[in-house]
Amino acid sequence: METSGQALAQIAKGHHYSVETIQISLQQVINCGNSLRGVEKTFELYVDFSKHGTPSFSSIRKWLGRIGLYELNREKEYRSDWIFIVDLTVELGTEKALVVLGVSQQLLEEQVFPLKRGLGHQDVELLALEIMYSPLVEYIEQKLSELTKKVGRPVQIIADHGSDIQRGIKLYQQQYPEVIYTYDVTHAMALLLKHELVADEKYQCFIQQCTRCRQQLQQTELSFLSPPSQRSQCRYFNIERLINWATKI
Repeated sequence: METSGQALAQIAKGHHYSVETIQISLQQVINCGNSLRGVEKTFELYVDFSKHGTPSFSSIRKWLGRIGLYELNREKEYRSDWIFIVDLTVELGTEKALVVLGVSQQLLEEQVFPLKRGLGHQDVELLALEIMYSPLVEYIEQKLSELTKKVGRPVQIIADHGSDIQRGIKLYQQQYPEVIYTYDVTHAMALLLKHELVADEKYQCFIQQCTRCRQQLQQTELSFLSPPSQRSQCRYFNIERLINWATKI
């Protein structure tokens, strides 16, 4: 009988690399947050101990894509306590991607709330990923209805107040009026901060000085003191990083 170590040392069917190499590559990305090129460099450190060489970042990307494709296509559990988290990506040309994540109310109550922590990627499941074209409202409602038939009716839908998503969800609620539509707290708080700070001269002056400071310190010996870079969009999401930087400085 083969040991687990011998099984991992076997070459994966249709691949040049061993199961162990593929597993370690994916774990570095998924569990450790390492970049694809970073994983490739890590393997180069141990090239003398590997029988099959160093996998390139493109190979690792393909393995990761196959894991993602499996996760997208695998059959999901049919439940009556799903909570949908719905969002649209930034438009690329005429296309947007509709993403629906799911977390069960049972998991929240048993594993998340008792530890008083936020949701992690390991807590949610990818229920749907659809490329959409305008008009979006009817399409969003259609996809939510199709998903309901596959995995069960959600008890709650969490999303921002983007016009397309909001109207699509309200159209869906006409069929399922008992489903709760909740404005997600991240966008809600960012919007409150924006209303509070957009006309605040002191804060706007602080932002301008942060930008000027970053420009003056980059490519100098004091570059490590530079403020965090500001996002071009949704910049009220990362105010905490700027405030913490200024406090430490």
